[in-house]
Amino acid sequence: MQRQWDVLVVGAGPAGMLAAATAAENGLEVILLDEQDRPGGQIYRSVGASGSDRHFLEPEDRRAGLQTVERFLKSGAEYSPGATVWFAEPGRVICSIGGESREIRTNIMVVATGAMERPVPFDGWTLPGVMGAGAADILYKNAGVLPQGPVVLAGNGPLIPLVGAHLASLGVEIAGVLDSSPGSNRFAALSKLPPALTDLPFLMKGLHLLNKLKKSGAPFHRGVRSIRACGQNRLEQVSFHSSGREHTLDAATLLFHEGVIPRTHMSRMLQLEHAWDKVQRYWYPVCDGNGRSSHEKIYVVGDGSFVHGAQASAVKGELAGLDALLKLKVISAGEALARSATARSALRKALAPRKFVDAYFAPRPDLYDIGDQVMVCRCEGVTAGDIRAAAREGCQDLNDLKLRTRCGMGPCQGRMCGPAMAEIAAKALNGKVPDLTALRVRPPIRPVLLQEMCGLPGEE
Repeated sequence: MQRQWDVLVVGAGPAGMLAAATAAENGLEVILLDEQDRPGGQIYRSVGASGSDRHFLEPEDRRAGLQTVERFLKSGAEYSPGATVWFAEPGRVICSIGGESREIRTNIMVVATGAMERPVPFDGWTLPGVMGAGAADILYKNAGVLPQGPVVLAGNGPLIPLVGAHLASLGVEIAGVLDSSPGSNRFAALSKLPPALTDLPFLMKGLHLLNKLKKSGAPFHRGVRSIRACGQNRLEQVSFHSSGREHTLDAATLLFHEGVIPRTHMSRMLQLEHAWDKVQRYWYPVCDGNGRSSHEKIYVVGDGSFVHGAQASAVKGELAGLDALLKLKVISAGEALARSATARSALRKALAPRKFVDAYFAPRPDLYDIGDQVMVCRCEGVTAGDIRAAAREGCQDLNDLKLRTRCGMGPCQGRMCGPAMAEIAAKALNGKVPDLTALRVRPPIRPVLLQEMCGLPGEE
């Protein structure tokens, strides 16, 4: 007989772990599925592994991660690492574990798939030696691997000072920091500053990292545009425009970062309601204060619901766990209200600086003004020119563009090209991204072998 779980959680970041722990600690049967081999998600990647004391350069981050992991592992929730969820619908998911597919049914589902770096194509971004700043941070946390120097950091986002400060403290040569943020962002952020001042430690941490990077002696370039990665078989130089002229830096690694966006493939497959954020320019699932989505039995928590950072993600997970207890009548409404009071206070504090941060790191208007020759979809070899041509020929819906160009039909299903395709097409049509709708997501949402799909046990 197929087992029915009370709560199924997908993703073992801070939000997923605390959602699972809160529900399991109160007697619910909970299972958590995660692709990684250890709990922690991206922010706490491999926090419990040997050597993590060296790989986490911010001691307080490591302590927070270890405490969260410990609580989750002691909660009684069943933990299934190495589980790739490739199909989801209300009430059940199908995942691949150890090369075999498994169907899991649940009463309540919690989607905690987190966020990803915003993919932005530019000249030379496919060269070996070009990678995301967040990816470099994960490599060091996971395996102690440092990028080959000299390193150039480029873009506009919170990971630039974080990763740059870490690399500088580890002795990596930084050839330059290319700040592409428009000056208008600073003026827009000023009006959001007063609420942010209620969480001074958060702001001071950011200033500390920025000052640490500046003190390393790394050259800073402001108002950067037209970044190009140059080289024959791998990255050799980075060219860019700044202060009215072109500059070139020798580099072995280019770490590019233009902010973070929610992972919405699973929430799209579940056909949840989504909304468009005009400041950070991304889609996010619509949820209430407890993470409950447009489907009454599905919660979306953490940065997968809206990018608010690790502290807010953890609290969101706890609130979802408490609401699941209420929904399944384990606790009363009054008990849920009382028990959630501390968490809601913590969430208000964690959210206080976020509008300031979002405005300060808002993507620039010309972020996707790239040449026709630039590859947008690596999987299918689709260029920006191909997308613009299809738009001119009458494709006014993102899924029509997908059919015409095959952009978004590769193994990543548009994760790496979907945001760029939408922005490029919207500009070609003199419209806005929400007018083009969003890409439809089909199973499998993660690459799995055909034998894994065919091997799923069926009913008699």
